Amino acid sequence: MKSEKLKVKSRNWFCIFLLPISYFLLPVFTGCASNRAVRTGDYWGNQAAVQQFQRAEKYYYDGKYNEAIAEYQYYIDQFGDIYYGDEAQKKIAEAFTRMNQWNEAAEGYEELTDRFPKSQYASWALEESAKIYEQISAFKEAIRVYQRIIEQYWTSPQRPAAVKKIKEILTAKFPENRWAKKKNNEIDKIISRKQRE
Repeated sequence: MKSEKLKVKSRNWFCIFLLPISYFLLPVFTGCASNRAVRTGDYWGNQAAVQQFQRAEKYYYDGKYNEAIAEYQYYIDQFGDIYYGDEAQKKIAEAFTRMNQWNEAAEGYEELTDRFPKSQYASWALEESAKIYEQISAFKEAIRVYQRIIEQYWTSPQRPAAVKKIKEILTAKFPENRWAKKKNNEIDKIISRKQRE
């Protein structure tokens, strides 16, 4: 009888003290073991991702764009391959745009497409990048980015405007240039090839 009470007490002691402590210590030890992004089955890791994204959003909407960019970048590095990575990269580019840092904004939009080529924002981001290059009179860069839309996102809604913009830039900004004529022929070949595919 006494040994049964001792077993029950020891079991209660385990349930009361060690089990809750193990819930706190397990993530500490396993978290230190690897430095890779959290996967979708990890509840606490997902909570960390949500909190990180919310922190970045707060900075963004408070107008603290440099802090927001740093927080979004950290989010992308840690959790971007799981979800919302493209959204975070979009916000980075938009933050640069709001700070009138045009080159960084254009590069940020292109980075979105480079890192997340299947994102719903990919072709749109290239178009935004090309528009910025046009705005800062970097016309060859604008043509290069518009050409990426034609080559990589042929079925996107941005493609017809990209073709039109390339033709406009080539005729308006480089009217008698040999490079422009060569580029125009190259674009025509790409379009005919894509139409046959």
